[in-house]
Amino acid sequence: MDSSLKQRIRNQIFKFEVSTTSVRDKDSPFTLDFEKGRYRQDELVGLIRDAVPYFALTQNEIDTIDKSEWNRQSFTRISDANRQSKGDYGELLLFLILSIFYDIPKFVTKARLRSTTREQIKGFDCAHFSINDQKVTLWLGEAKFHQNISGAISKALESLNEHLNDSERIKSELRLLGGEIEINRSLEADKFSLLKEYVSGGKSLDKVEICVPVLITYDSSCVKKFCGNPDADIESDNFKQDFEKEINNAFTRIYGKNWPSLNNIKIVFFVIPFQSVSDIKEK
Repeated sequence: MDSSLKQRIRNQIFKFEVSTTSVRDKDSPFTLDFEKGRYRQDELVGLIRDAVPYFALTQNEIDTIDKSEWNRQSFTRISDANRQSKGDYGELLLFLILSIFYDIPKFVTKARLRSTTREQIKGFDCAHFSINDQKVTLWLGEAKFHQNISGAISKALESLNEHLNDSERIKSELRLLGGEIEINRSLEADKFSLLKEYVSGGKSLDKVEICVPVLITYDSSCVKKFCGNPDADIESDNFKQDFEKEINNAFTRIYGKNWPSLNNIKIVFFVIPFQSVSDIKEK
């Protein structure tokens, strides 16, 4: 991803620090900021559009395809389902958060794997990885780009129960991903070999560390309350207090559910409240 787009993302999406026990290790709420009382959703729409090539093309394709063809090639891999129901928005936003805020790159371009654009992405919504002290963590995520937080949480729970409670299903997906690992300029040969070993090298699933980032969006009453106020600012004490209270309630609801629990699998939650999810999808 080019440096100018990375900087735009950092200038428009912000991790929100909260002092509450409901947000656990590695969980993160995010927010956009305001401009003259307007929550900057329109700018997010532009970011999502401009990031599509990096989400939908492999690094090799980005390196070899003429830049004038990037959009045409990449948008052919985006679902043509009804804009209010397709999942690409959330999957792309999850890709941006992992790539920019956690420096966790993808190792497979999942948008390339669907057989038709009428399909949603099968299996996990992303395939990223990190390496620490010669130990690989696979980041296999789930994205729920919903208007209603209860619906987003319920759908995420349903998906994770399907994916994580069936070890054969996980191993089957890893075998598929193992044949699609992308070698690019940022991945040295020894790291590729180590990643390959963890994805499809026959290791016991018990020895493969998996982190499942779950992206949840919803329409926020707090954000709506501050929209239209020319002094609205995500750094103001009033906004911080109200937003933290809402975020605390969101994570309390999340952890009120009985999520799958396995020794080698950790679930983390990224929560992004919006003024209107449906407006983002329409634009």
